[in-house]
Amino acid sequence: MYPSHPEAQRHAGPGSLSRMPGQAPSPMGGSQGISPVSALASFVTYVKALEAIDRHHFPDEYAIHSDRIRELRPFLRAHGILDVMAIKNPEVAALIGA
Repeated sequence: MYPSHPEAQRHAGPGSLSRMPGQAPSPMGGSQGISPVSALASFVTYVKALEAIDRHHFPDEYAIHSDRIRELRPFLRAHGILDVMAIKNPEVAALIGA
């Protein structure tokens, strides 16, 4: 289910009202840092979502998830996650420069 679908809006969880329609939650948590566990969990969540989206039918959602993955790159590098983890999906690897 994608954010632009009426069904997704009906099932929106807590905190979704504070975002603009179509805006995904930011994994950065405002001005606070992000923990290694949170960075990895966010990365996996966005990658799985990206792989499930048809980029031709949902280009906006695809672009949002791609941007979120790129935003996580510095956190993944800072915590050494990319030093011990291989990215299997070449498209995702290109997004984070792995």
